[in-house]
Formats: sequence, structure tokens, C-alpha cells
Amino acid sequence: MGAFSKQNIKTGARKYVPMILGLRIPGFIKIHWRYARRSFLTWFVLFIAPFVIGVMMLSLISEKLLKVETSDWQLFLATLFLIALAFFFAERHRKFRRIYVMAIPAMVVANGLFNLFFSDGVSTGGVITFGLLAALPAWLLGRYSLGKGYRLLSDGADKDYRPGRDLYMDGQYAEAFVHLEPSAKRGHMKSLYLLGDAHEHGKGRKRDRIKAARFYEKASRKGYGKAHLAFEKLFKTFSPDEIDAYETDLGILGINELF
Repeated sequence: MGAFSKQNIKTGARKYVPMILGLRIPGFIKIHWRYARRSFLTWFVLFIAPFVIGVMMLSLISEKLLKVETSDWQLFLATLFLIALAFFFAERHRKFRRIYVMAIPAMVVANGLFNLFFSDGVSTGGVITFGLLAALPAWLLGRYSLGKGYRLLSDGADKDYRPGRDLYMDGQYAEAFVHLEPSAKRGHMKSLYLLGDAHEHGKGRKRDRIKAARFYEKASRKGYGKAHLAFEKLFKTFSPDEIDAYETDLGILGINELF
């Protein structure tokens, strides 16, 4: 199955077009409710802090550099859209996740420097203000975002994923599945991927390439690139009979039916 196969194009259209058009508001609220419930302070640093700073920066850029008048709701929606996209990809890609958490303190510094040089003007008072209202908060936010923030994004704010993953990597499969299966049933993409790996290689589960492909496909639909690569690699080795078995009832199989 190629990267631009009909199935992959349909899957990508269903997943990304609604997000780009802003039609996934219920899912967006659900995701951030999960993060806030898991750790409100960490969620605040990851989302609210860059959102507020983003509104301020866009306001300054449009007013001072572009000389364009923008309403509050335009700034609000533009920043919300950009942060939502960044958050989405930070969950799914390790490199972008590191860029995102580093960008949080960088945005504070950039906003402070912008005010120092383009708004307030360079002065002793301006430098002191920059230190107190930009440099110090950036240092505090950076420590938190690079530590707990990065970890929460990596875990997808799921309490069962990390202990399950650690046990799985240690070869304690029975104990790992106690955490991974509930997490996967909640739709956690990395837990779904690990269950696919378990069924593909017979790690604590009976070797079942068909079920492995289905777990990989579920994780891939959520945007997890590692699962997509695993699915592609496995599917290329399928016999015609395995392809038929995989495609049987594929459209109506939910996550719970895989257990």
C-alpha cells in the first residue's frame, strides 16, 4: 500500500481537512480538558501561556510592523488556530515537541525584546522591565515546559501510558498490558502502537499479524507516524489471504473489538 494510495488519501482527508477548517471543536475541548485534569499547571504552561503571549505578539506585529488594524476576535482566533496546530503536531512528533516546548520561553523573550526595542525604547527602566517581566518568566517557564511539559506531551496526558510503556520495554508484558489496554481503549495512539508491536512479534500476546496491522492502523489514523511506518512495513509482507483477512469487516471494527 503506497503512501498515496486511495485509502491513505481518504484517511488523511478525514483527519486533517476538518482540523484545518476548524470543525473539530468538540475533540479540541476534550483533549485540553484531559490535559488540564491531568496537570492544570502543566497544561497552563503548554497552552494558555503561549496563547496569551501569541496574542500579544500578533498584536504588536500587526500594529508596529504590518501597520494593519486587527480586532480582538481576529487575534484570538488566529492565535488559537496556530497554537492548536502546534499542539497537535507536538503530541505526535518528537522533534517538533522539543521545538514547541523551547518556543514557549523563547516567545516570552521575543515579546520582551520587541517591546524593549520597538515599543518602549531602550532605557534603563526598559531593561529592568525586560529582566523582570520577560527574562525571569522565560527562565521559569522554560524549566517547566522542557521538563514536565515535554513529558506530558509525550504521554498524551494519559496516566497509564508511561508506566505501561516502561514495563513493556522491560519485558514485563503481563503487567504492561494492565496499563496499555485501558489506555488503548481510550484511543491513546502510542498504546495502540505498542499493542500492535506485541501482536506482531508475539510479546506477551499470541502472534497475530492481522490484529497487529489493525492496531497499527488505528494508531496511524490518529496521526502517529511511527505506527504508519510499522503498518506499511508489515502490510507489504502480507500474502493475498492475509490482505483479505485484514480487509474483512475493517470499516466496522472499533478499538474495543480488537481486544
